[in-house]
Amino acid sequence: MEQIKNYSQNEFVEIGKKHFETVILPKLQLISDQVVNSMMIFIEGSVAYGFCDEKSDIDLDYYIDMDIDEDIRQSIRELFTGETYWHQGVRVSYGFGGAYWKFDLLMNDEMDRFWNEFDPYALNNIMRATPVWDPKGILALSQKKVESYPDEIKKKIIRGLWVTVNDSGEYNFCEALKRNNIIEGRIYQYRAIEAMLRLVYILNNQYFYPTKWLSAGLGHVQEDFGLKEAFDQIAVSHCEEDDYKEFMKVHENMKRFMIKHDSIELECIDNYSMIFQKPFHIFSTF
Repeated sequence: MEQIKNYSQNEFVEIGKKHFETVILPKLQLISDQVVNSMMIFIEGSVAYGFCDEKSDIDLDYYIDMDIDEDIRQSIRELFTGETYWHQGVRVSYGFGGAYWKFDLLMNDEMDRFWNEFDPYALNNIMRATPVWDPKGILALSQKKVESYPDEIKKKIIRGLWVTVNDSGEYNFCEALKRNNIIEGRIYQYRAIEAMLRLVYILNNQYFYPTKWLSAGLGHVQEDFGLKEAFDQIAVSHCEEDDYKEFMKVHENMKRFMIKHDSIELECIDNYSMIFQKPFHIFSTF
């Protein structure tokens, strides 16, 4: 296998499109032209985000916007997953078949159910996806339907993240250090930092990335609350107490912002235990 070049985002996208058009599409057309005209193929993951490098592969997924027989669906599934594909030295991966992204709910306007079952990783991918084949315009329609969280869903997410920021970070990180429990302290520290990173995106009215790309995406936000500077300090620090002080600087910046913008109820911002009396959402993602 030839060595993978450090392609640009646009070059990766063109490689993915070329592979689909020359390798997959002709085989799909042999299965069913009708199905092909009701399909969407899109690039997701690091290439869609713009974080691709020489270690990246190209992740594509597909969705079929029509009812089809199971034997036809199985033939399509086998075509997409039956072998590992390479194009111009780059691995091209196909997966999921659209179910993970809940496109069925979006296309059927089952929005209440969609927001009850949403996955933030999927939301980010839908909004940043690049269409490869989409004759019905399914991706653009889906992006319009999920361009932002409904207000109450957004508040539930902020409450849940603020619980983790405070319980793991402000409180338990500090308590672990008092007991010289360094390993536990680090666990609490990074639990809180992950929640803090996610909260940065929500407060900037964006969907957050999978954990692998959380810090990389900070370049796409208007307000980072001093988090990038704190990371620079933590990276060279050899003192957990200093790390806690850097964490709390960001915590205070976020707190002031949320109070000013009425992000959640004031009593929940000042005293996170009040969140347990309200709806909140805590989740883990990739």
